[in-house]
Amino acid sequence: MDVHFAAPNLASLSELKTEALCLPFFLDERPMRGPSGLVDFRLCGRVSKLIASGRMHGELGEAVLMPARPRMFAERLVWLGAGVFAELDEARFRKLVHGTLTRLSDLRVRAAALSLPGRVRARFSPADAIDWFLEEASDFALRLDELTLLEPEDAQRAMQPRVERARRRALTDG
Repeated sequence: MDVHFAAPNLASLSELKTEALCLPFFLDERPMRGPSGLVDFRLCGRVSKLIASGRMHGELGEAVLMPARPRMFAERLVWLGAGVFAELDEARFRKLVHGTLTRLSDLRVRAAALSLPGRVRARFSPADAIDWFLEEASDFALRLDELTLLEPEDAQRAMQPRVERARRRALTDG
């Protein structure tokens, strides 16, 4: 599995060509922030309207699949409920990442972009987040070809050496 990075800004998200764009949303975060908020903006508030109408909540384990086109180049959006933000810890982060990758695998998605839970509000350091993500993603190496993480440039610089180290380790172990 190849891990790449993209900037979490409106231009990058709008032009991102991938099978699925996976975005966490928290039960207690309104308005949504970061990539989730930007995608909702790009969709003219469609997700905010679903939340306001009670059709989406952000409960842990909730998942909503919707088309991304014609407003975006991604084929579909996968919104994943992340629960209450204050309850986000390492165990919940890992559970959310594993759940995201499981859903992508079940949908037979081979290439996806995702926003890591809690990173928008810097709940976790880039180093911790990428290490935990890579550990969880190792179980999906044969089912997912390419994952693009939505991270700012400074976080990308901190994460890239760890991604390269994991790639080299996988090559020597395989």
